[in-house]
Amino acid sequence: MTSSRPPTLGFIGGTGPEGAGLALRYASAGHRVLIGSRSSERATATAEGINQRLGQDLALPRDNAAAALESQVVLLAVPYVAQQETLPALAEKIGAKVVVSVVVPLAFQSGRPHPLAVPGGSAAQEAQALLPGARLVAAFHHLGAKHLTDLAHPLEGDVLVCGDDAEAKAVIMALVEELRDLRAVDAGGLDYAQPVEAMTAVLLSINRRYKAQSGLKITGLPSAGLPVRQAGSGHRPSAGSGHRPAGAGG
Repeated sequence: MTSSRPPTLGFIGGTGPEGAGLALRYASAGHRVLIGSRSSERATATAEGINQRLGQDLALPRDNAAAALESQVVLLAVPYVAQQETLPALAEKIGAKVVVSVVVPLAFQSGRPHPLAVPGGSAAQEAQALLPGARLVAAFHHLGAKHLTDLAHPLEGDVLVCGDDAEAKAVIMALVEELRDLRAVDAGGLDYAQPVEAMTAVLLSINRRYKAQSGLKITGLPSAGLPVRQAGSGHRPSAGSGHRPAGAGG
């Protein structure tokens, strides 16, 4: 069954630059967004800032548990170092929901970004282990927070989407393509999340060197039928839909 109403999105760690930026973009696209945080003051300030910018009340402050429970799709935007502490307490509330991890394991040495070695393979794979019932997808790693918060700036580029659940991946790929000028690219199973996460350090290094805000674009892909939207069709899979885009799979 497909719903025409945009799903409610819950942001775990929604007051950080990436989480708040994505929440702003999706609120501007008509989604109700729940700003989860351990601090009610930060959650309230972030939600009020989004609502003031948009002129409507689409962002609501929540603690992380309430954001996980009340949302239809959950976005993980906590710092990697906080993931092990934060997620186990949310497992029951998240259950079998679609969850997308935007977490990137990074460290900075003398201002230079370096990917961290992750015992579980990737932050997304570790999140899946901590949320065993969830339908985990990894995406949105290469969108800069600066551009996310500038609504006048187009979000050009590709979003690599990794996951083992084809239906969950289809939901997130459709969500990606709600944001104008972004294209979702099926990058394979969740085991591919490690190089996708690590690529963020390379882009940050390029940004630092060129004083730019670089993104990612995959060339050589067919222009039609990739990955979700078909020409002339406005169909969008819902969080409970079995629709899948061409190429979506493990």
